[in-house]
This record gives sequence, C-alpha cells and structure tokens, in this order.
Amino acid sequence: MKEKFIYVTNTDSNDISVISSKHGKELTRIPVGGSPRGSMALHKSLPYGYVCNCAGNTISKIDLINNKEHSKITVGLAPRGVCVDPIKEIIYVSNSGSNDVSIISTENDVEIFRIKVGDNPRFLSISSDGKYLSVPCSGSDNVYIIELAENVLDSKISSIVELGENARPYHAFTHKNYNVYTANTHRHTVSVVDLYKKMLTSEIPVGYGPRAVIADPWKDIVYVSCEASNSVSVVDINKNEEIKHIDVGPTPRGLKIDENSKILYVSAFKRTMLSKYFQDGDGLSVVDLKSLERKSYIKAGLGPCSVSIYEPSLETLINTYENNKSTMV
Repeated sequence: MKEKFIYVTNTDSNDISVISSKHGKELTRIPVGGSPRGSMALHKSLPYGYVCNCAGNTISKIDLINNKEHSKITVGLAPRGVCVDPIKEIIYVSNSGSNDVSIISTENDVEIFRIKVGDNPRFLSISSDGKYLSVPCSGSDNVYIIELAENVLDSKISSIVELGENARPYHAFTHKNYNVYTANTHRHTVSVVDLYKKMLTSEIPVGYGPRAVIADPWKDIVYVSCEASNSVSVVDINKNEEIKHIDVGPTPRGLKIDENSKILYVSAFKRTMLSKYFQDGDGLSVVDLKSLERKSYIKAGLGPCSVSIYEPSLETLINTYENNKSTMV
C-alpha cells in the first residue's frame, strides 16, 4: 500500500499530528501558532499545506516534505477555515474575529484583499469548478455565497442564504458544484443550499451538535460529525434523511475519507466526561465505510479538531529520499 500521511490539527496542544496511514500511528508533531483550527488545506501542485491559527491573525504554511512550519502569513482576526482555489494560485481564509474572508496569493504568500461577510464566519468551502465560495456565518445564521471572478479582485457576494434562527452553521461543504451542506450546530440539522438557485431547499435532522459534513465518493450519502451525540450521522441525499448513525467516540469533529482504503477518519476532540468515551479522546476514530462501523483508534495531540490526507507523488518521495540519504544510518 502506498504511504499516505494524515495531518490532524490539535487545537489544545498548538501543533499538527503527522500520522502514518500504513502503520496507523503518530510519527511526529509540527508546532504551529496558537489554537489551530480547521483542516489543513493542501496546495494543488506543491508540497505545502495551510493551517489557521485561531488565537491570533496568521495561518501557518507547512512544508510537507520536512514536516515543519515554513512560515506564517498574516490574515484577519481569529482565522477558522482555509481552502485552496482549484484553478487560481489563491487561498481563502475565513476570519471569525474580523467577519471577513482573506484572499491570499500563493505565489508570494501575501494577502491581496478581504471581502466582508456575516458574523463569525467558520469553515468555508469552494466548488470544484472554482466559481463559488460558500462561507457559513455562525453569528448571523446564514451562508454567504461569493461569486469568484477570473480577476479575483472582481469577486463579489452574489447571495446571502438564511438558515433559520439559532442555526449556528459551523461548516459548509460544497458537493458536485451545485449543493452546499451546512452543519448547523445548535439546530441539530444539516441545511441543503442550491448554489444556482441561491436558496435553501431542505433541512435534515441529524444527531446533536453537528460540526462537519463530507460526501461519500461512491454513494449518494453524506456523513455528518455530531459532537454532542458522539456519533456520525449517515444521510441519504436523495431522500434527505438520516438513515444510520455510527458510534465513533468522544466529541467528533473533523472528517476525511481515504478513497483507496474506503476509510473515514474522524477526529475525537474529547470534551466529554462520559467514562466509556474518555480513554478514546485526543485521537482519530477509524471507520470502515463498507461496514459503517468504527474499527480502530489512533492517538493524536490534544483537542484534535480536523483531518487532512496528503499523498506524496513518487517523484516527491524519491527527492525526499535523496535529500535525506546522507543523514540516514
């Protein structure tokens, strides 16, 4: 099996766990800024990742070859989410403290400008065609949809979709370029927003305290981490209803799927006092997507928030080996 590396942002230990998917164990940790939040966004062609440091106004740029922080990039206040433009050399950062989105050039790692959005924006997402950026605003209970222009400076808000009182959307996930699914933490639901109609089309009850959404690559299903239920909801997106929940351990947050192994990784934040879950906190639950059951657990840092998977190219692995050969015993 080709080696992949799982990167887990640890909010309470201010670092990133690097985990071997092949061996199922933590290899090292990368110190970053204060209170890292949201999953690490991967550069589309270079071996770099980007992680928000919520306790401040920076994101960390991570060297994925040497597993160390390369530099910090200044953004707005209390950044919560970052995503990479699939077309342009641009990344987008939601700043929960300054109520805006930073637009950053990855060619020189400099903020170009900001777009004002609603209150307390959280984990944003971009459509795979690079046309729309969806920003969930927890403090104003809505999603800002930004239409991205060819010249990014001409990008503008095209719609504001209201999600209902006390929704508190934590994460927006864009699926197949036309639907956005938001995890509504206080309404215990997932909202479905049509990107083209710019309207709310459905609201689906799930477990308590939903935090993140991800789509199954093979089936018409999305998975929702439900922090207060210690479970992941399985939602049929044709029927727009929950069909199953998977017991995954304490306070699940981040979700990531390894398509080759058909595994769902779920971060276990640990903020629970239930004894049956406490020993499995501060790590990853490993869920088999064929059986939809939790099969194992991997230890990480403190307060693991979100998950990313990096698969180095063969060329990258060879170059890394050659560069490090002189230090090998």
